[in-house]
Amino acid sequence: MVSIKSNILFLLSLLVSCEVVSARNHGSNADAESPEFRIECVMPEREFYEGQPVPITVTLFSTSADVAYANPASLSRLEGEDFSTSQVISPAGNAYEKDIDGKHWYCFPLSARMVTIDNKGKYEYGGGSFVVGVNYPTVVRDPFWGPMRTVRTEEFEVPVQKVKFKVKSVPAPPKGLQYSGSVGTFELKTVVPEGDIFVGEEATAYIILSGTGMIAESTLPEYRDAFKKGVSLKSVTESRDEGHDNKGRMLSEIKLECTFIPTDRENAEIGEARFDFFNPSSGKYETIKSKPVKIKVKSTASKRSVMSI
Repeated sequence: MVSIKSNILFLLSLLVSCEVVSARNHGSNADAESPEFRIECVMPEREFYEGQPVPITVTLFSTSADVAYANPASLSRLEGEDFSTSQVISPAGNAYEKDIDGKHWYCFPLSARMVTIDNKGKYEYGGGSFVVGVNYPTVVRDPFWGPMRTVRTEEFEVPVQKVKFKVKSVPAPPKGLQYSGSVGTFELKTVVPEGDIFVGEEATAYIILSGTGMIAESTLPEYRDAFKKGVSLKSVTESRDEGHDNKGRMLSEIKLECTFIPTDRENAEIGEARFDFFNPSSGKYETIKSKPVKIKVKSTASKRSVMSI
C-alpha cells in the first residue's frame, strides 16, 4: 500500500519541478552561455509588381530549440506609407531548422501578413522587437527535500531587422484589352449542375474564376456575351472568397451564380466568358476564356404524366 506521506512527497516534487523563474537579460554572467537570436522579415522575393500579393513572415532564428515564447514588445511598420492591403495569415507557419554559414538555427515564424502596394518605389519594413523566453533546465537545493529539478526561464529582447524591397510598375496594357486590375495567375470555367433543364423555365449555371493572386475589387469576368445563344440571362449573384495555401500564396475566387432561361431546345449554349489580368510570372497581360457548354434542353411536354385508358 502507498502511504499518504509518499503521495504528498510526489505531489510536492511535481510542483517544485514546474517552477519557472523569469528574468530580463541585461548582460548577466550567463551572457557567455546565452543562445544567439535574430528576427528577420522573410519574403519570397524582394522585387515585385504593383498590386501583386506577397507574404511577409516575421521569423525568429535561434541557436536554442528551447524557446518558450516570443511576445511582441513593439510593432514593425512600413516606412513612409501604409500597405494598400494587409491581411493577417494565421498560423504564420510551422517551425523548421536551417543551416546558415555553418551554424544550425531553429526557425520560429512569429507572425505573417499578405500585403500589396499599389505604388512603385523602394520600401523598408521592420523595426519593433519581441521579448523571447528561453527555458533552462536547472537543479535547486531545497532545504527540506534536497536537490530538485526545475526550469529557469530567461528573457531576451530581440529587435526585428528591417527588410528592403522594390515595387515595380505594371506596364501599360495593350490597346483593346479590358484590364481588370488583377495581378496573378487564374483560370475560368463554367459549370452547369446535373439535372433536367426545360425550355422556358429557370435553370442555373456557375461561372467560376479562381487562382493565385489578387482579384481587384469590383471586378468580374465578362459574362454577358455568354448568354446569347438559345438562352436568356435573368439574374446574377456574386460571391467572393480569399485565403492562402501552405506555400504562402494568396488564393482568390469569384463565383457567379447565373439564373438563365433556355429559349431554344435544339440550339442552347452558354458561350465563352473571359477575363483579362496581369501575370507577374511572365510579366505579361493575359486573357483567359471559359469553354462553351452545350445545354440539353427538354420540352415541358415531357413533364406531363402519360394517361392510360
